[in-house]
Amino acid sequence: MKKIFGHRGLPLTYMENSITSLNAALEYCDYVETDVRITADSNLILFHDPDLNERFIKELTTEEIFSQLDNVKKDELILSSRDQIKGKVNFEIKTDSLLQPQIDILFQKMLPILHPEDIVTSFNWKSIQDFKELFSCRYGIILDHEDALFEAKSLSIHDEDMLFMVERTLLDSRNFDLPLNRTVIWTVNEKNDFVHFLDMGAFGVITDIPDTMHIYRK
Repeated sequence: MKKIFGHRGLPLTYMENSITSLNAALEYCDYVETDVRITADSNLILFHDPDLNERFIKELTTEEIFSQLDNVKKDELILSSRDQIKGKVNFEIKTDSLLQPQIDILFQKMLPILHPEDIVTSFNWKSIQDFKELFSCRYGIILDHEDALFEAKSLSIHDEDMLFMVERTLLDSRNFDLPLNRTVIWTVNEKNDFVHFLDMGAFGVITDIPDTMHIYRK
């Protein structure tokens, strides 16, 4: 059975990336996809954007972040235990704006969080490859431009365990030649596209509306 990934949980109903959003989405999908960053005081936070009110997340302490988020409890966004999320997770590790020592800390802090059925992914291909031997779960790289397809194809040949999280328009490229059974396509919110990609044999699709899309899975 092909997999449905809830993009940041149920972002049209709940605060994206919140624990409430992620757990609600798991009623409808196989995985939830969520973004992980690191704060200035080295806490893991589920947050998509690199900045908050024009300051980088990496420069803000946990207290400073939540002082700027109205009525949001820390345990909704701070990831301190894998038990907070009640199902399989695709953790997207966000490293943009980080220096290498901070990247290393972020990945090291993720290692004890991961469950064997999880997936850890990143636009930072180097870090995925550097840490993959330490992961207790599956891993993958994220692609959003055509030039990346050539290197990704090479990696697919040399690493048969790697997954590929591919922006949906890249499938239209004549250069797309990745194994579909290891390809997850993002972000898919139209019924016809959803059905088409699953029928193609993709490993899964990422959608903002898993509560709607799940009814179209054959």
